[in-house]
Amino acid sequence: MLIYNLLLVFVYPWLWLASRFHNRLKLSFELRKSLPDFSAARGKTHIWFHASSAGEFEQVRAVAIAMRRKHPQWFFSFSYFSDSTYRTRKNDAVPNLLFALPFDFPWRMKRLVSKMQPAALIIAKYDAWPNHVLAVVRTGVPVYLVSATLPAKSRRHKIPLRFFLRQVYAPMRQIFAINSEHAERLKKISPLNVVVSGDTRFDAIAERLKENKGKREQLSAISTQLKGKAVIVAGSTYEASENMLIGFFTAQRKLGGKPLRLILAPHHLKEENILRILQKCSDSGLRAARLTQPGKAEWDVLIIDGFGLLAYLYPLADIAYIGGGFQGSVHSVIEAAIAGVPALTGPAITNSAEAMDLAHAGVLRVAQRADALEFASHVEYMWKNRQEIGESMSAYFRERLGVSGRIMHTVMDDILRK
Repeated sequence: MLIYNLLLVFVYPWLWLASRFHNRLKLSFELRKSLPDFSAARGKTHIWFHASSAGEFEQVRAVAIAMRRKHPQWFFSFSYFSDSTYRTRKNDAVPNLLFALPFDFPWRMKRLVSKMQPAALIIAKYDAWPNHVLAVVRTGVPVYLVSATLPAKSRRHKIPLRFFLRQVYAPMRQIFAINSEHAERLKKISPLNVVVSGDTRFDAIAERLKENKGKREQLSAISTQLKGKAVIVAGSTYEASENMLIGFFTAQRKLGGKPLRLILAPHHLKEENILRILQKCSDSGLRAARLTQPGKAEWDVLIIDGFGLLAYLYPLADIAYIGGGFQGSVHSVIEAAIAGVPALTGPAITNSAEAMDLAHAGVLRVAQRADALEFASHVEYMWKNRQEIGESMSAYFRERLGVSGRIMHTVMDDILRK
């Protein structure tokens, strides 16, 4: 810990200096200028949730929703590390208070915990900062790590890092691992407090779909245009997979005797990227349109040039492509699972426990190359077996709901017993 704290003191001035010339770093320092006002939490049971960024925010948010149904009067503070959470979640209705976690200096964390006086700290996935956790534990407040992961390639469970992390993980009240494989690796760090619970992201996505009726209404016009068509929805695409998809579409305009339509949701929404896809479609003889430019009577390819719609697009699909599998790490397969859509991705799936599960079960198809011909062979198989595959995808999702409620009961029992 001494070495860790000395490194923090050494690195901090250099980060501050860099922030004078880097806008995102500058925002990070601005968000951490002062501690928030917790006076509204006085006299209430105060639960502290922490997440690294917007994706992990959803995992603790699902637990908070389950708690609020039981105790609507409790006060929820949410902290985050990445400013992406501030940009995308600052208007979220679940947190009573949202703030950036201070840099992990021991005196700063001690002051924050003293000011907050939380009844529990619930951390998403992995973002357990040493002084952050220890400052809470030393006050006798329980700490929980939910949807905890530890990939095989991570150095955290290997010597010597696991010995350093043991003093951070071992004092936690409970570590809720997403599956048995991750639990075994976590036990190398902290053998006595790890249990398998599942991933709260399944509950998080189900909650988001119930809440955002406006997004479904936004896509109602598209739904009308897709009647009688075979639809492929491609989420979080990159250039290689976009070329593959457009190449496939150019060669095959129908699927199962129905006119084919492609909905592309690029991972990068910069204007030059959207224009590149539009030009590629035009060069291939395909009619392309952007979601934000209505009025196009007919299109072959629809480009989604806005955020937060992917979970609402998959239910429109007969077949889904999930991006990232050719770029090093597949994106979430959960949204396709909840929609019960046969799905395909590239070979880089080891980062996702869900993708590994579904691939091993033969439900998720994995292409080895971003090649239009190989893609076509997978599409043919998925189209012929779409009902059976879709039912397996839906069953996989349903079986994993309810994790947030089980975690919530453990945390509440500890708080109320105390």
